[in-house]
Amino acid sequence: MRLFVVISLAVALAVLGICIYKTNAEKNELAYIVKRLLWLGFGVLLVNEVALIAKTEEIYLVMDCIYFLLTDWLLYYMLQFSMEYVGSKFDDYVKRKLMILLLAVDSVSLLLNYGFHHLFCLKPVEAYGGEIYYRLDVTPVFYIHYLIIMMLVTFCLISLFYRVFRAPRFYRSRYLVIAVIMVAIVIMNILTYQSPIDMSVFGYAVEAVCIYYCVYVFTPQRLLRKTLLLVAEDMSVGLLVLDVDGKKLYHNKSARKLLDEERLLKDKEGNTLEEWCRHLYMEHHMDCNREKTFEYQGEEVTLNVHLQIMMDVNKKLQGGYFVIQDRTQEINKLKKEKYFATHDSLTGLYNKAHFFEKAEQYIKEHKEEELLIVSTDIKDFKMINDLFDSKIGDMVLNRCAQIIREQTKGALVYGRIEGDVFGILMKKSDFDEKYFVGEMQKVFDGCMDEGRTYQLINYVGVYEIAERNLPVSVMLDRARMAISTIKGDYHDKIAYYDDRLRENIRYEQELISEMEGAIEQEQFRMYLQPQMTAEGRLLGAEALIRWQHPVKGMIPPGEFIPVFEKNGLISDVDRYMWEMACRQLREWKDEGRDDLYISVNISPKDFFFLNVYQEFVNLIKKYEISPKNLKLEITETAVVMDFEHQKELISRLQKSGFIVEMDDFGSGYSSLNMLKDIYVDVLKIDMAFLKKAEDEVRSEKILQMIITLSGQLDIPVITEGVETKEQLDMLKSMGCDMFQGYYFAKPMPVGEFENRYF
Repeated sequence: MRLFVVISLAVALAVLGICIYKTNAEKNELAYIVKRLLWLGFGVLLVNEVALIAKTEEIYLVMDCIYFLLTDWLLYYMLQFSMEYVGSKFDDYVKRKLMILLLAVDSVSLLLNYGFHHLFCLKPVEAYGGEIYYRLDVTPVFYIHYLIIMMLVTFCLISLFYRVFRAPRFYRSRYLVIAVIMVAIVIMNILTYQSPIDMSVFGYAVEAVCIYYCVYVFTPQRLLRKTLLLVAEDMSVGLLVLDVDGKKLYHNKSARKLLDEERLLKDKEGNTLEEWCRHLYMEHHMDCNREKTFEYQGEEVTLNVHLQIMMDVNKKLQGGYFVIQDRTQEINKLKKEKYFATHDSLTGLYNKAHFFEKAEQYIKEHKEEELLIVSTDIKDFKMINDLFDSKIGDMVLNRCAQIIREQTKGALVYGRIEGDVFGILMKKSDFDEKYFVGEMQKVFDGCMDEGRTYQLINYVGVYEIAERNLPVSVMLDRARMAISTIKGDYHDKIAYYDDRLRENIRYEQELISEMEGAIEQEQFRMYLQPQMTAEGRLLGAEALIRWQHPVKGMIPPGEFIPVFEKNGLISDVDRYMWEMACRQLREWKDEGRDDLYISVNISPKDFFFLNVYQEFVNLIKKYEISPKNLKLEITETAVVMDFEHQKELISRLQKSGFIVEMDDFGSGYSSLNMLKDIYVDVLKIDMAFLKKAEDEVRSEKILQMIITLSGQLDIPVITEGVETKEQLDMLKSMGCDMFQGYYFAKPMPVGEFENRYF
């Protein structure tokens, strides 16, 4: 008998080994659970095999302890498998940590039984022809372990039988087989756990193989056929199958709707959909794809029809099938999307991009016509939604669009540019100023309720197209620029882009075009304004730019810096100034004056066009100067634009030895937030704090608070714009010890600076 059981266990181990090997190819979560079950089942069989082969009581006792321990964890993973297999998340129903703790305690208890025999011991018995076996002699404590086993089994069976009754009839057998085998194992275990040979261990092997089979092998052809049929029937596209002679073999639910005789689709030639498909199949006998339009009750129905021919291994025709997709909604949606891609959703006029496109096209095609670009702008339109209701605002815009569309004489192309701004392309000969302004003012008639006295004014700007190569966006900007000259005027409601505006633009263009040459010829000069202690000791200087133009003379920075900032050219000028500052610091170093620093400004646009960190690192290496001698001034505005990036950049600059100042502190909207999150080295207080205020005491208290707070944060403060001794004394009393302003000196050329302070 022993030999028979040993051989049977060996066969079962081989079967489980094959299942484990095949399961290795699966990588999903369920496969990992099944793999653990198979390994634990393998272990259960193996320890019983070892016990039977060894025949000694000591090994029997060790193997029984391990056997019960493995059974604990096998049933734990069986519970996890049963819940995952039926589609319930294990962690949603089982307190994993509590159960693992319980099983861990039981496992330790089982291992300790080898020495203490507090759960069971073994008694030799003769059985099966006089052979010596060992049966369990359990203590009452053993039944605690048994209770844990029964609890796990109960949970598994509840999960499986719940699925048996809830699953579709076709699938019940899978869950039922696993559940029945588990019941059989429990019964066998109850009947034989104290027998010389526990036959229930074979049940674990059968259960493990059954689980493997149900999960990975149970795919009978009838299930596959039924699944494919269900999939085909529920497909959102129509499926029409024809035999070799073109007769209909099958059509799914979606195809039946398209072939419905009560909703008969016909093409322009009068062919039904089925007739057209059969004709296509008999004519071609090859794969093809067609988009075909049919009609039903005067409405167009667009179908995408794909024909797939079926051949046998000998390339003989077996039949074919059509995949029919109704694209009517999709095409209608595309038409709608195309419309809204070119039209404003509120007013139905062209949107900005399409207005520019159509206007440019008209201008190019009518080169001899004198044309105008007209822009409209409602005074304080945003206030309408705030004071009244967004419906009133929409009503005003729709009324404006209606007047432009129906009543404006001579409008060629028109569109809503943004908000309350409309653009119109007109012939100059058709433009009647009084008529136009009068009609546009009617936009408000009937929009405001009686009793509401809010006065709405529609301003009109006109640009006569003289430079046809300009983008329409620029032309419209010029018309809007004209409006800016009368904004707020209650009498003048129309303005033309004139020579003065043109001269301003021309002057700006001159500055832009001359900028590169000015850098090459070193027309930009570095002026230095000293930064001092209260006692007049020189600490360093701020580098300020001046443009010494050979023809225009000295151009103030207020004229060219805003122009360069608007066009993004400020980065080239800033980089030039940084280079000059580093060159000057190197000269001072060679003269033994490396105790002074120069502060340089970083414009907000620099962060978009330059690698600011690399620029400064390269300059320091190039001129072999210390980074502490080149202070970097960053404005609050630059920090707010991209807070996280600038925070990281400031940190990198500081780690490289640079001193970072926050310039114009107090001029932004997030000053305290900046102090909280940005670790700058120096705070430069905006000179605006020192200007006269209606409440000077209040202003001084705010200034005192900032200086005190900076001191508590160990951030040195420098105040710019100091012009009088009274201001200096006040700032000294507040705790400020670094100053810059006209009281000490105005910005001056480098030579004058050196003569004065060296």
